[in-house]
Amino acid sequence: MKITCPKCNATGSIPDHEVPESGRFISCPRCNEGFTVTKVRAVHDAYLVDTCPSCSFSTFGDETFSTCPKCGIAVKTFVERQREEQMLKHNQELLGKKFNNVDVAPPPAEPAVSVADFIDNLHPVNLISWGVAAVAVIVLGLGLWGVIGYDSVAIKALLMEESGEPVSGLFVFLHYGLLHWLKVLYGLAAMAVSLLLIKRLKSALHALSGLLWVTIALVPLSYIITFIYWVVAPIPHTIGGYLIEILNIIFMSALVAAPLYLLEQYLHERKITSVFKL
Repeated sequence: MKITCPKCNATGSIPDHEVPESGRFISCPRCNEGFTVTKVRAVHDAYLVDTCPSCSFSTFGDETFSTCPKCGIAVKTFVERQREEQMLKHNQELLGKKFNNVDVAPPPAEPAVSVADFIDNLHPVNLISWGVAAVAVIVLGLGLWGVIGYDSVAIKALLMEESGEPVSGLFVFLHYGLLHWLKVLYGLAAMAVSLLLIKRLKSALHALSGLLWVTIALVPLSYIITFIYWVVAPIPHTIGGYLIEILNIIFMSALVAAPLYLLEQYLHERKITSVFKL
């Protein structure tokens, strides 16, 4: 390996096997300056870096990564995308020179859709963020539609006409208006969680986990409340009817709770938590 004196710039060479991994201290034969010679470490993976080329995040140590723990971008994908952009720019310059030589304006270049950009957008965190945002929009829309269409006076008058007994405004609200406001609040909470996920803040995972557990608890609770209203209603009940209602509560609760529980467990995977580590 070649060596250079840091003081007088005298150059020379030394066999690689005579330099240990920890380095070797030698003296310059020209100026007697002492310095340490170390081997140049070979790079085993060009896509293992300690500084993100996109957001400039750095580990400030020997730790390397192929996927940035801050912005979630794959180093290999980012480098390949840069190469594609440079090649495209180079081709456009050559094309422009060719058309300039014949005095004809080159056609406008259409924006190229990079496959790497599409792959980056398929990161699990992005998919979860979009899913939560879609649920938030749907639930919030249904809640607002119900709040706008809620007419307590008309509902109260209809109930009094059917039953022949006075009905309180609180009873009407609890049975016909409260659910709409709960949907509005749930939609707003889900929208806030989706924004935290998009920004990849620390509190995003905790907020989403809490929202999922609330949903898992509310679904069977709502069916149980409906079952209680059905039981106390002045209508005939049968053993078969009780059995069907109970099975319906169990089935619908499991149908909703199972995928939500799996999603909550998936949030603890390293592929997800590494993005929110900072």
